[in-house]
Amino acid sequence: MHKLLHIVIFVLALALFFSCSQEENGRSRQVPEGQVKNHALSKTAGVTPLLPKNIKAVNTNEKNTSGTFTYTTTYHQKIGEVVQESVASITPKTTTIGYQPDRGMRTTYGTEITAEASPFSLRIIFDNDIFDNTDYYYTNGARMELVFPFAYHSPVNKILAGFREPDIGFGGFSITQNIYTPINPEATGIEYGDRPFAGYMTIGQFRESYSLKRRIYMKSVLDLGVLGPASLGGTVQSTVHYLEPTGWAYQIQNSFVINYFFHIEKSFLSSPYFEFGAVGEVHAGTLYDKIGGGLNFRVGHFMPVYKGPLTACCASSGKREWQYWFFMTGITDFVGWDATMQGSFFDQKSPYVLQGDEINRAVFRASAGVAVYYHRFGLELENFYLTSEFKSGRPFKYGRIKMVANF
Repeated sequence: MHKLLHIVIFVLALALFFSCSQEENGRSRQVPEGQVKNHALSKTAGVTPLLPKNIKAVNTNEKNTSGTFTYTTTYHQKIGEVVQESVASITPKTTTIGYQPDRGMRTTYGTEITAEASPFSLRIIFDNDIFDNTDYYYTNGARMELVFPFAYHSPVNKILAGFREPDIGFGGFSITQNIYTPINPEATGIEYGDRPFAGYMTIGQFRESYSLKRRIYMKSVLDLGVLGPASLGGTVQSTVHYLEPTGWAYQIQNSFVINYFFHIEKSFLSSPYFEFGAVGEVHAGTLYDKIGGGLNFRVGHFMPVYKGPLTACCASSGKREWQYWFFMTGITDFVGWDATMQGSFFDQKSPYVLQGDEINRAVFRASAGVAVYYHRFGLELENFYLTSEFKSGRPFKYGRIKMVANF
């Protein structure tokens, strides 16, 4: 046992000895001043050559067998010691930096995109089934959107989905009223097996953002309002019908509405003349709960990805540009809840609603239209087709007019 202890102590002593030897070989060697030669520096106009500095000490671990050694060192010097000019005499440079469109788009429009360049803008959207001579189901809809620059920075805007640093960003407020009736809008009683009378009105805030490099557009909306007589759906329809629709006495009753809507488009093929991509949508809240997706395309003469007047997004090239395109969209919606047919989650007062097993859970929606934009103004005409929304219902069509003006 004692022998083993002696051997261990002996090994530890040897290890300590070699460690100290290595440390001694690696210590700093002092180099007397003047033994390191100064490097010659070439002079250039307006520039002071770097001044030589004495090296006090250099660390090296190489064996010194020839009386010479190699070394590395770093040197720092202020810019003021090099440039023979005062700061006041240096002329500042100014420039603007923005997203540079691809060659085709720049040739077509000669514009540069600036982020969050949202002007004051008014959009009016009017839906009516009279364009297709139907006058039932979704019989009328009106929506007004106001784009304000300060809305993009409001607290509500922060909870709306969108790009953190979009190439183009908009924010604004909206007001919406939609009206629904059975096939006979002048019914005097309950039309069992048909759509109930219903109407809703909401106010909301929306956010739109574009990532032109990734070819993605997103829109999100938060709506608050009321479903039922307080929405004035019956009052509005009565003003446009010769016979007063007395069936509104049996409409879906008042309930609070809060709903979130998210829309996203991704372009797979994109140019100033043709665009093809995918569309996705989500509704969540007390009004609608559904999710959908599909495809869209457009052909014409336009700025890729972005849809709207160029004055809303782009540094003007001095020309008043035309945009125009034909477009088509097809989306399949998977429906969980539709309060315009089923009433609110908490509705126990409505005289008539459709039951869950009467609702079609998959509804196909297609549309086609044309858009024309010139300078600050735009007009879109679109026609929609829907498959039946409930088991005993019919396919349905309605038209839309959208007008846009920037200020």
